[in-house]
Amino acid sequence: MLNPTNIADSYWLGVAEGEAQKATQLAQEWKTYAKSVEANLAGSEAVKQAALQELAKLDPKSYLLIQQNRQKIFDAAYDAMLAGQ
Repeated sequence: MLNPTNIADSYWLGVAEGEAQKATQLAQEWKTYAKSVEANLAGSEAVKQAALQELAKLDPKSYLLIQQNRQKIFDAAYDAMLAGQ
């Protein structure tokens, strides 16, 4: 004779295993996404450095060659984005 408790336990064990598989898959997807974001950041940093080198040749006194000035521009855009959410 089937024990209802064992059936329920088997059901919930199956549910838990399914959720664990979903969690593992989502974790892998987030890891892949994070790696992509990091790669894009590295590419953006390389382009920024190349642009700053060229700017330094064209206008050695440019406002944008000073890190604090670039940080102010970044912070303003960052804050505006957060305020819009």
